[in-house]
Amino acid sequence: MTKPRFATKAAICLGCIVALGAVALVAQQTLSRQGVSWTAEQDESLDVLTTKVSGGAEVSQPGEGWASRDGYIQLQLLGSSIPEQEIESVEQDGDELTVTLKVQDGPMTMDILLTEWRLTGGDVESVKSVTIDYGKGDTRRAPQCP
Repeated sequence: MTKPRFATKAAICLGCIVALGAVALVAQQTLSRQGVSWTAEQDESLDVLTTKVSGGAEVSQPGEGWASRDGYIQLQLLGSSIPEQEIESVEQDGDELTVTLKVQDGPMTMDILLTEWRLTGGDVESVKSVTIDYGKGDTRRAPQCP
């Protein structure tokens, strides 16, 4: 009689594990749609973004910009070298991606530094615009680059 009870308990436990797995999958997909899964990492291997100028020539993008790549969004930020720009969060609402930067208080160098970022984990294909939130009420739409 102990074996049937054990088998019943094992079947119930297995059913619970399967149900919890399904709940976790649905939760992950829901959070992903809400933009929770976006991650940002600085990637020095990425080339500087370019933009088209009159005559159809492509030149380096002189400031912020973004481009959709195969499986990720490339974001270029302009800032000082000390302290470097840091991304605090990336959130998606529909086709709009909002990148919030960590507010840098204190002294800064006067040089200009371009940093390339790889944004991954969200719905890359649906992104149509990127807004950068610099903090303290300063938000700007970044131009899309080819």
